[in-house]
Amino acid sequence: MNILLQNATIVTLNDLDAILPRASLAIADDRIVAVGEIPRDFVADEVIDLAGKIVTPGLYNAHTHAAMVFARGYAEDMPLDRWFNEGIWKLESALTPEMVHWGVRLAMIEMIRGGVIGFADHYFYMDEVAQAVIESGMRANLAWAVFGHQEGELGVTIPGTVAFVKKYNGAADGRLRALFGPHSPYLCSDQFLARTAAVAVREGIGIHIHAAETAGQVQASLAEYDMTPIELLHDRGLFETHTIVAHAIHVNSVDIAILAQSDVNVVQCPSTHLRYAMGVTPVPQMLAEGVNVALGTDGAGSSAALNLWREMRLAVVTQRQALDDPEVMGGLTPLRMAARNGARALNFRDSGRLTPGYQADLIVIDADQAHYQPIHSVPAALIWNTGPADVRDVMVAGRWLMRNRQLLTLDEKAILAGFREALSDMMSRPLGQFKKYDVAE
Repeated sequence: MNILLQNATIVTLNDLDAILPRASLAIADDRIVAVGEIPRDFVADEVIDLAGKIVTPGLYNAHTHAAMVFARGYAEDMPLDRWFNEGIWKLESALTPEMVHWGVRLAMIEMIRGGVIGFADHYFYMDEVAQAVIESGMRANLAWAVFGHQEGELGVTIPGTVAFVKKYNGAADGRLRALFGPHSPYLCSDQFLARTAAVAVREGIGIHIHAAETAGQVQASLAEYDMTPIELLHDRGLFETHTIVAHAIHVNSVDIAILAQSDVNVVQCPSTHLRYAMGVTPVPQMLAEGVNVALGTDGAGSSAALNLWREMRLAVVTQRQALDDPEVMGGLTPLRMAARNGARALNFRDSGRLTPGYQADLIVIDADQAHYQPIHSVPAALIWNTGPADVRDVMVAGRWLMRNRQLLTLDEKAILAGFREALSDMMSRPLGQFKKYDVAE
């Protein structure tokens, strides 16, 4: 189907960061064929007038635990170790496939409504998540979280992960990616990390892992290995493939050089970092060194919301406060991290910008509202004024997932009912201790 969008302000995020006023964008099937000047021989099946609207690339939530919406507000006002030990890792002892089934769908509703077209998920029962992605029309990069123990894993080992990856990587007309998900260097054994890296490199599979979240984790790694967590992961071979490192807060200049020299994508999650007083990822230094830095919400159990517009703003203000520099992270930098850098982190290399030949992955924002007026600067309006409710339309691969705020691929009423029933069942189960966080802070 050929679609022509007209009269929009188009934020391309191309190499020139071009912003085109009152412009058109032509789509043929799943691809963008023209932006700005439309070929005379392009015949549209549908013409959409977007006067007063801003069109941008769709957003990518580059690190989350989507189904954990069930833990929203469950463990509040605690330091990180207590949040794990007294909250989340008790609650997760009652986790069921049904909870993941409905939880991820509820998360997808929230993400689509907020302009998120793809997400990197690191969780359990990921076959349930894969099926949800197929149904929803979203893009996703799925990592089945493992801790390296033969006993107590939720259904997958290294051979099981390989089988999962081979089944789903490239599925859903290329909207799915799958990769290894070792939890972290502080919970996975050295031997398990090395084995994961060896298999990942041999099979051509990527890795998604947490690292360098706290100063205590760094000190523990130095005491045991005489290496920082980043140095350890590099030494054990985890950076010899496409890798997503969540958080990377407590890193030094040597760590950043390692990240820049490898195909490593760092994801900062400002809401979680701030809520648990974890620190500030040195994003400006990373970007200056050439590290691809994307944005994530983490799970709603720690961030409370899957709202990338909030994460963009927090990403800016935390850096400005930490560096005493009101100019850092200016312009379209936050949006670029959420869209273009996110697409690269998830390994969707033909997404994240509005340019001919790229996937028709875009969102339409209603800027014809009081809280946008006047628009002296389109980047400023996007970064500082936009909330999830301002996203009107969402398209992935030329297919509308939402039009005029109406979801087209997900049944919100049924999902809410299923989620509430699964949560009630989960909360009625006796709680144990799923895992134990014992890193000294």
